[in-house]
Amino acid sequence: MITRRNLVWLIPLALFISFPIWRGPVGSFLAPRGGYDPSLANRTTDRHNFTMYTVHIIQSENGVKTAEIEADQARTGDSDKELELTEVDAVLTAKDKSLTYVTSREGKFNQEINKLTLTGEVVVIKPEKKYELYTDILHYDFMNKMIICPVETRLISDDLRITGSRLDYDLLTNAYDIGGRVYCRISEADVQ
Repeated sequence: MITRRNLVWLIPLALFISFPIWRGPVGSFLAPRGGYDPSLANRTTDRHNFTMYTVHIIQSENGVKTAEIEADQARTGDSDKELELTEVDAVLTAKDKSLTYVTSREGKFNQEINKLTLTGEVVVIKPEKKYELYTDILHYDFMNKMIICPVETRLISDDLRITGSRLDYDLLTNAYDIGGRVYCRISEADVQ
């Protein structure tokens, strides 16, 4: 005799016996869409992506401060050793303790090769020598204390104006190397 109580266990038994019949349509309905891409499992997520605001970087050698860089914003660059900076103000200290002030719109500071690259309305001011330098790209090598401007550069002081297509300046020896087409204008006060 089939009672209600017997029907309760017959329903799971019927589902189990008929499994081969309904397995295909139900399995394809429940399968995830879009497939599986095995390359997603091999992704490396070691890259550090961050943004900092009001950044202050100080570099020193043997306890003596050699550079001080301030930026409105810094974020990671192409590698974790590179910082991309915006609105940069830098103070570079030479061996003779003379200060060089540098400003620019953007910059990159590479900690691995110890190099600062500034772009966009770069202005260099050397108060002791009373001159200003204007360019669009400036590379500063901390190890060799060299400023390299590979594009057109203007050097202006009270009695001298020099424009060249390239400028190299050594902070250790205070030597300039201006290349390309060089235009120089010396005021009459110096020619005596």
